[in-house]
Amino acid sequence: MALTLKLTCGLSTVLLLASIAGVAVADQPDPFDRFNERCLARGPDFQRTVAAAKEQDWPALAADMATSLVPLENPVALEGWNLSAGDNVPFQALVVARASVGENIVESCTLAFAEIDAAAFEQRLVDATRAKAAGVGNGQGRVRKFFEASSAERREAITLDLPLYPNGSDEVVVSVVSDQLIEN
Repeated sequence: MALTLKLTCGLSTVLLLASIAGVAVADQPDPFDRFNERCLARGPDFQRTVAAAKEQDWPALAADMATSLVPLENPVALEGWNLSAGDNVPFQALVVARASVGENIVESCTLAFAEIDAAAFEQRLVDATRAKAAGVGNGQGRVRKFFEASSAERREAITLDLPLYPNGSDEVVVSVVSDQLIEN
């Protein structure tokens, strides 16, 4: 799947919010399980996610932060939410977007996490999806890894943004992009 993924990421904003959010992790869902549930298991689905956000009254994420986290160029639709609840919960954000890539409509689903084990997250992602490496890009203190995966319904492009030197208490941004799935 040839997708042009935007290489900017609002990590400085994520880092700032992470430092404000606190570090209690004990009762939080596993980050990979959250990504799998929200973005991966059924693929990105803009409408389904927006409906869930309204139903569960998720607080909106600032528009500039949502824009910085989306992996697509020029989205035609974009929504984001802060999934962190309470004072002692590490930062978590969810962003969904829809864009045109050539003749196709694609959708993305992104989760940003603070205070997680980046190496363990990456291992679970690769094991669960059987994703194949599709490239690497290094930035200042960060590495962006690109993967391709397939499900029964569609092919998916996965982007994983990690610290260059994970320490077990890391900031991670993970996105999945695929063709919009139209259900009849």
